[in-house]
Amino acid sequence: MYKEYKNLDNEKLQAILSDETNTLVSAGPGSGKTTVIVYKVYHLIKYKNINPRNIIILTFTKAAANNMKDRYKELAKSEHTPFFGTFHGLFYKILTHYYGEIKIMDSSESFKLIRSFLSSYMDEVSDDKVKEYLNAISIFKSSGLNLFEFETKLDKDLFKNAYEIYESYKKEKGLCDFDDLQIMCKQLFIKNPKLLNGYSNMFKYILIDEFQDCDELQIEILKMLNKDNFVFAVGDEDQCIYSFRGSKPKYMITFEENFKDSKILYLQTNYRCAKNIVSISNDLIKHNKSRRTKTIIPYKKIDGDIRVLNVENDTKQGLYIANHIEKTVLSSNYNYSDFAILYRTNLESRRIIDTFIKRSIPFKLIDKEFNFFNHFICKDILSYLKLSLDMKNKDAFTSIINKPFRYISKNAIEKIKSSKIDIDCFETLKELDNIRSFQIKNIDELKLDIHNLNKMSLGIAISFIINSLGYYDYLREYTSRFKIDITDFDSILDEFQSIATEHRTIVALLSYIEEYNDFLHSNKNNSDGVILSTIHSVKGMEFKNIFIINAVEGYIPHESNIEDNLEEERRLMYVALTRAIDNLYILIPSTIQNKTYKISPFIKECNYKLKLPFDVNDTVIHGNNNEGIVTYIDEDIIEIKFTDQCKRFDLKTLINYDLLRKLPK
Repeated sequence: MYKEYKNLDNEKLQAILSDETNTLVSAGPGSGKTTVIVYKVYHLIKYKNINPRNIIILTFTKAAANNMKDRYKELAKSEHTPFFGTFHGLFYKILTHYYGEIKIMDSSESFKLIRSFLSSYMDEVSDDKVKEYLNAISIFKSSGLNLFEFETKLDKDLFKNAYEIYESYKKEKGLCDFDDLQIMCKQLFIKNPKLLNGYSNMFKYILIDEFQDCDELQIEILKMLNKDNFVFAVGDEDQCIYSFRGSKPKYMITFEENFKDSKILYLQTNYRCAKNIVSISNDLIKHNKSRRTKTIIPYKKIDGDIRVLNVENDTKQGLYIANHIEKTVLSSNYNYSDFAILYRTNLESRRIIDTFIKRSIPFKLIDKEFNFFNHFICKDILSYLKLSLDMKNKDAFTSIINKPFRYISKNAIEKIKSSKIDIDCFETLKELDNIRSFQIKNIDELKLDIHNLNKMSLGIAISFIINSLGYYDYLREYTSRFKIDITDFDSILDEFQSIATEHRTIVALLSYIEEYNDFLHSNKNNSDGVILSTIHSVKGMEFKNIFIINAVEGYIPHESNIEDNLEEERRLMYVALTRAIDNLYILIPSTIQNKTYKISPFIKECNYKLKLPFDVNDTVIHGNNNEGIVTYIDEDIIEIKFTDQCKRFDLKTLINYDLLRKLPK
C-alpha cells in the first residue's frame, strides 16, 4: 500500500503508522530519527489528510529545521509545507500575532553586554566565562526560582548583579531574549485559556526532534498545548549532554507522566556504526541508571578496527595519530576529512594542532574561534617576554604592569597608553607626577628583572615570570576573588611551559606562535581536513574514523563532574563512541603535561575484547622482517618462535603499532 516506505524497517514503519496517541520514540544513535520525523509528517498529510497548517515540527537549531524541511519537500515533491522551526521561532510567531512587533536581543549584543559587565570586575574575561554567565542566566529564568533559591557555581553576588544589569538593559531598550519568549508564551497561555485552546486545536500534531534537549519550561508549554491533540517526540536520553543549558534525561524517562495516554516505541537498529563499536557502546551506557532499558542492535555484520592504545604521553599521542592518518590516507580511499579527533575540552587540541602543523596535515576546527594563545594567561606571559625585547612596547607594558598589583593607577596606565612619544615605558612612568619615590625603586627593580628575561633560557624566563615576578600570586588572588577553580589556570600554565621546552629563545617562541596563528587561519575553510572538535560539538555528526584522545580519569570523566554528574560524562563518552562509522581509536596517555593519570573507568565499562588476528602455528613477520611461528596466544600475550630463540610480547602493543603481520599459508 505504501510503496514509498519499502526501504524502511519495521521499527520505523511502526512509528510512522502509529495510532493517534501521544508517542515517544526512543531512538538510538544512527537509527534514522530524522527519517522517521520526515516520513511521519508525509504520512499524516498524504494518507491521514491532515492539513499542513495543523502540524508543527520543532527542533533546536534553524539548520536542523531547514534540513528536515528540505527532506520533506524532496519526499513529498511539494513546496507546501507545515511549520518546521525552533521552539523559539514558534513562540515568537505566537507572541507577535498577539502583541505585535517584538524586538529580539541579538546574541552578540547579550554577549557584549555581559563581557562589558564582567570586565568592570575582572581583569580578564574569556569567551567561556561570558557563556557560563549567559547559560546560568538562561537556566535561572527558565527555572521559576528566585535568586536566593537558585544554585550556581558562579559567585552569587556577581551573578545577581549580572542578571539585574542584563534585565535592566533589555527593559531600557525594549528587547526580549529567547528565554523571555518562552516565559511570555507560558504566561500568555495562563492568562488567556481561550487562546491556549485555539492553538491546541490548531496544532493537532506536535512533532519534536531531539526531545532529550528540552528544558523544563519547554516541557511545561508542551504539556499546556497537549489537550485534544497529539505529541510525537523523538529523542535519546543516552545522548542528553547539555545539562549546562537546562536539558535533563528525566523528561525522556517520565514521558508517560507528562503526556497522558502515551506509548513508547524504540528505534534500536544502528545503521551507522560497525558491529563491535555498537557492542562496546552498549556495554558502556548500560552502567547509567537514568535511562530506559534498551539494547541497540547493529545493522552491519562486520566489525570495525577498534584500538585502545596506551601511549607514553600526550606528545606521543599526537605523533601516533599523525602517523596513522598519513599512512592510511596514502594506502586507502580515505580522505583527511574522514578522520575526526574528539576531546573533552578545547585546550586538549593544542598538542594535536602543533603536531599537524609540523607535519603539514590539513585540519579543520569545529570551534573556529578557539586559539590557545588567545587565552589571557598566554597573552600576559607573552607581554612580559615581548617587553623584555622592547621596553617601548606600550601594549605589553600596560597589560602586565599591575599583574600582580603594583599600585600603578589606571590614570597613569592610560597616560602611558595614549603617549605619542616612542620611549622607554618604565622611564615614562617614573616621570609622571603621581609616582612616589618608593614606586620608582620598585619600577627600576621590575625593569631590570624584565630586561634580564631575555638573558635566560626560555623555560627559566617563563618560570621566573610566574613565580618570581608574582604572576601566580595575581592568578591566585584573581581566582579566589571570583570563585574560579585555579586548576583550570594551572592547566594553561602547564601547557604554556611545555611549549617553552621546544624553543630556546623568546624570538623563536614568538616566531612559532606567528606560524601557528597563520596555519590556524589558513585551515579555517579547508574542504578536506581532519576534523578537530570537542565531543559536545559533534553530536548529530558521524565520521568514518574517530580518535578519542586523553581517555583518562580527570579528562573524561572530567574532574569537575566526577562527583556530581558522572552519568552525563558517561553519556558524553557514549556520544563520542557512536560518531564512528568504520574505525575507532581510543588513546590513553600515561602522562599529560608531565602529570600521571589513571585510565578512564569508562574503558573498562566498554568491556572491549581484543579480537585475536593470529592463531597458533601462524607464520608471522615481527618488526624488521624477523620471521617466526606463533606458539602461544591469549588476549594479552603472544609467544613467537624465531630461528634462534622463543620470545613473548605484549599482544596489544604489537597490534596497535602494526609491529606484526601474518604471512599467507
